[in-house]
Amino acid sequence: MNLHLTQEQELLRDTFAQLFSNESSPQRVRAAEPTGFDAVLWKALVDTGAVGMRVPEARGGAGSSLLDVALVAEQAGRYLASGPLLESIVACSVLARFATGPASDALDRALDGSALVTLALLPVSENGTQLVPGGAAADAALALDGDELVLIARGEPTEALPNLGSGSVASWALRGGTGERSVLARGRDAVDAYSAAREEWKLLMAAALCGLAQRAVEIAAEYATERVQFDRPIGSFQAIAHPLANDMTNIEGGRTLVWWAIWALSIGNHEAGALIPMSLAWAAETTTVAVAHALHTFGGYGLSLEYDIQLYLRRGKAWALLGGDPRDEYLEVAARLWDGEDPALPGAGDIEMDFSLGEKAEAFRRQVREFLEEHLTDELRAHAHFSWDGHHPGFQRQLAEANMLFPMWPKKYGGQDRDPYEASMLEEELRRVGWGMHAIITTRMVAETLMEFASEDLKLEVLNEIARGDAICSLGYSEPAAGSDVAAAQTRAVKDGGDWVINGQKMFTSGANLSDYVFLLTRTDPDAHKHKGLTMFLVPLNTPGIDIQPIFTISDERTNATYYTDVRVPDRYRIGDVDGGWAVLGHALGLEHGGSGGEGHYGDMREMVEAGVAWARQTERRGRPVFDDPRVRERLARGITQAQVSRGLQKRGFWASVEGQPDTGLGTMAALHASESFIELSTDLLDLAAPDSILMKGVPGAPGDGSIEFGYRHSTATTIYGGSSEILRSIIAQFTLRMPRSRS
Repeated sequence: MNLHLTQEQELLRDTFAQLFSNESSPQRVRAAEPTGFDAVLWKALVDTGAVGMRVPEARGGAGSSLLDVALVAEQAGRYLASGPLLESIVACSVLARFATGPASDALDRALDGSALVTLALLPVSENGTQLVPGGAAADAALALDGDELVLIARGEPTEALPNLGSGSVASWALRGGTGERSVLARGRDAVDAYSAAREEWKLLMAAALCGLAQRAVEIAAEYATERVQFDRPIGSFQAIAHPLANDMTNIEGGRTLVWWAIWALSIGNHEAGALIPMSLAWAAETTTVAVAHALHTFGGYGLSLEYDIQLYLRRGKAWALLGGDPRDEYLEVAARLWDGEDPALPGAGDIEMDFSLGEKAEAFRRQVREFLEEHLTDELRAHAHFSWDGHHPGFQRQLAEANMLFPMWPKKYGGQDRDPYEASMLEEELRRVGWGMHAIITTRMVAETLMEFASEDLKLEVLNEIARGDAICSLGYSEPAAGSDVAAAQTRAVKDGGDWVINGQKMFTSGANLSDYVFLLTRTDPDAHKHKGLTMFLVPLNTPGIDIQPIFTISDERTNATYYTDVRVPDRYRIGDVDGGWAVLGHALGLEHGGSGGEGHYGDMREMVEAGVAWARQTERRGRPVFDDPRVRERLARGITQAQVSRGLQKRGFWASVEGQPDTGLGTMAALHASESFIELSTDLLDLAAPDSILMKGVPGAPGDGSIEFGYRHSTATTIYGGSSEILRSIIAQFTLRMPRSRS
């Protein structure tokens, strides 16, 4: 797996960021608004070779990869570039493919800057008239007329029409006009060339919209940090910070879709066809919301033409609409995923980015599958449950005996010294067969924290026990009065000779009824600052004085309230320094938020969408299958797009953690998006498939055997445990957007 940009790509990105900063400042953008075209900027783009980036070197271009161009497109979006850069890049690529006669001449002139060629983004209609991006400045446009790919020179003078984004948009007569018309190709070659060109434009526009939206959110965050209201920076108010944190999460998700689509194109992966319309639809939707939130942050000032943020609001929406209603892209997703539509797609060139986990990981996946096929009996499958209740001590020991329980651990602790990408295959495969991971993941997190902070004697005793599959661990963090503010813990631990005496109560100690140990957060100095008076213990749950009471949830889970009354624990079970528990807890939380390489709730969401598709195919309303309704197809396609965004963020967060990348909040964003999109999707599918969707598992007629109904109940819990969505949004606002602390 490799999600690094190369040094050359970073240089390319930074070079164009500097170019646009100099040549597309807000003042220059305003100055260009009457025509939507900045001739000085365009000359700079031609001189740097931007227009010919996708043209082969043999024809005078740069022969750049699609990823390289997407990086440039993102910077064009950040700086609201005034000119049809994306359309011209794509048009020149097509001209290079048919570079004879008029096409060759037009390409040469486009590359030397003596002419500008743009792309008509919709096939020519019956009346032949179309709004063409850059049409007010272009000398020629590429278009698809029936099954002919045509190059149409500008005939009568065209003027920029007043429009939302003040772009260089003009109405062209693409059929029956006065401009010279040259046919570059006919039949399948023509249709495929135009299809591939439009797909390439979609990806570049998605990248540009991500750049535009991110810059709008950054501008809003900067303003919210400086603007003081009620004696506090307004960025410290969650009502301001949290929407921007949501937007930043969705923007990173959109960027991930673009990169993933380009990688899929580069290796010929079948996912590429659906990922492209997903990218544009998601970016358009995300940008619309993000720029609205950004402008709203400024209050009444945001409405003023003197403030730059209104430029982003207008242009962000207008750019997304140049190719038509972006929601139609969800219909393309549906056609490609579920109808087998296979459009012509662009090439991506050679790229080093790689979303796969590698051959070593795939080889280990095969080993895990073979193990599961041999050992996962019908009895075990019947026992399986997504929650802690699915834990089976015998199967845990079988995994341990095969050295598969914790494959990333050092061999001295019972592991295989596998890298994290290989080790992640265990989680993916266990989730694939429906085996719950709670006991394994929680125990691993506690054990890896012990490796860092426990005494050598305790490591020798407990880690060997865990590695053999003979012990599992639960977490004792939350308390009734503390909730997500774990540092407010009041469970007391008092030193008494060589022991500690613990009294207090913990809530939501899931798995305590099955576990051997609880990783317990206690207060050892009530007079210290709340973060400094904490100490962690690993408490054997068979110790006298511990009472475990069940709490059953709406999502078919059992959790627990645990009570500690004069529980005596030897000092050897203390983890880390006295009053140093916050550092120990921080390490454990870092392991939790860094991700384990699985796909989060992607599998749950995909299963629900597949249940929705199956239900829609077999259900008739008004005399036709529900699946034929475009509204239904759009909603299902948006659902699978949400799932894909969640999957991408999870992979990026995992990769960043494994590779030790600077923490930009990707792991937190992945957790936030996974839970929030899970609840949004399950709610929409419950509505879509009503009333059948309210039926539970085992009831005839329940879509997906009740997976939608259960998903609705289960999804609500995911926005709470492991850190509520509000906490995650505050973290993103503070550490990614550099906004003031929004938590008291």
